[in-house]
Amino acid sequence: MRTHIPSRLLVLTAVGVGLVGAGATGSLQAADPFVAGQTSTRAVALGSADTGRALDHAAGLARALGLPAGTRTVERLEDRFEHRVYDEVVSRDRTGRAVAVARFGTDGRVVMAVALGWHGASARAVAREAAARHAEAFVRAAGVGVSGTAAVRPLSWGWSVQWSRTADGAPVLGDGVRVLLWTDGSFHGLAVSERPLAAAPRHRIAASRAERLAQRTVARRYGASAKDLAVESTSLAWVAPNDAWNAAAPDAPAASLRLAWVVTLRADGHLAHRLRGLQVWLDAGDGSIVGGDVME
Repeated sequence: MRTHIPSRLLVLTAVGVGLVGAGATGSLQAADPFVAGQTSTRAVALGSADTGRALDHAAGLARALGLPAGTRTVERLEDRFEHRVYDEVVSRDRTGRAVAVARFGTDGRVVMAVALGWHGASARAVAREAAARHAEAFVRAAGVGVSGTAAVRPLSWGWSVQWSRTADGAPVLGDGVRVLLWTDGSFHGLAVSERPLAAAPRHRIAASRAERLAQRTVARRYGASAKDLAVESTSLAWVAPNDAWNAAAPDAPAASLRLAWVVTLRADGHLAHRLRGLQVWLDAGDGSIVGGDVME
């Protein structure tokens, strides 16, 4: 899997400033596997009862977060890349312009919400501590649970406040809760990702063994140039297996995450011209290669 920013909670500029990638609650059933180059998301049938529930959830969430009001339509979408099904509710103003989007898992839990468009805040900008308080209040209002200390990061137009997910003491890569605020602390977006985890292995291989296996893996791909790669860090994390080191693997990341040693390698010399770094993910129990990242 080649990527430039390995994250599932990213800022989009294509819709003003929005949110993407929150993994929805609810798994696909009997879905065709995703194939690279295909459209990953498609509409599926939605009954009237589920339509009504989604609209009710959207109305309640709009009141809780102060999302723009409008005429709401709902569509159930199947995302084969993320192995999820979610109900997407779009709110439109009198002119038909989309002003807000909310997504819910099939169990009704909020997955994503965003107020579309640009917010030229005339109110006084809030400080970091106030941004954290505002974000926590919005999370509670949306019925989303968080714990621990949030990472608060200033943006050119506001604030990003993010709670990372951990399990068994290890981070769950790409999962967590993120809130985007405008400069004045008002709500812009919310994204929630909590994917299923496989059982943790009863016994773990040593980090040193994982590093040796990772170095063998990169040597098979880069040959003599692999001498320009050095281990920068090794840590445990929950990852979604992918096809980074196995072209025969499915094109989409696996639905369930596995506990793995994440071995990050730094590129120097010749390889530094084409690579910013590499990651090799190895199952924490048996050392098998389960995926990784190629940062170009």
